This record gives sequence, C-alpha cells and structure tokens, in this order.
Amino acid sequence: MINVGDVVTIKMSEALKFDRLTTLAGREAEVLEVLTSIQRLNKGYLVKLTGEPYLGDDIWFIPQESIDDEDE
Repeated sequence: MINVGDVVTIKMSEALKFDRLTTLAGREAEVLEVLTSIQRLNKGYLVKLTGEPYLGDDIWFIPQESIDDEDE
C-alpha cells in the first residue's frame, strides 16, 4: 500500500503514454496525496519529483498503474 510521504518510482504504462508523460518513467517522487478512492474515475497519486523539475513543475498527477509499488 502506498501512503503519503512514501518515495516511489514512476514506471512506464499505457496511462503514462496516454498522458504524454513518458519522460517521467524511472524518476523518483514523494507521494503528496493518494487519489485512489473507489469513487474516483482517474485513480492515481499527486507526487513531487525528486531532483530536477519536469517542464518547470515538480508536482504531477501520476496514474495509479504508473507507480511502482514494491509490496505487490
């Protein structure tokens, strides 16, 4: 289970390709908000990238399937 404050790795997925964020694959980020409730249509996480920002921003919504949960 992924929680606020966890450092995660963004992985390649169809959702990441669809959102045109493939450049973020392999990057690490800290989870700021978990947005995976059953009511949400687009499940994912609000994350803050570690290191360099991407396109001038360091906070991004990343689809749930694009976060590497090592517990799985």
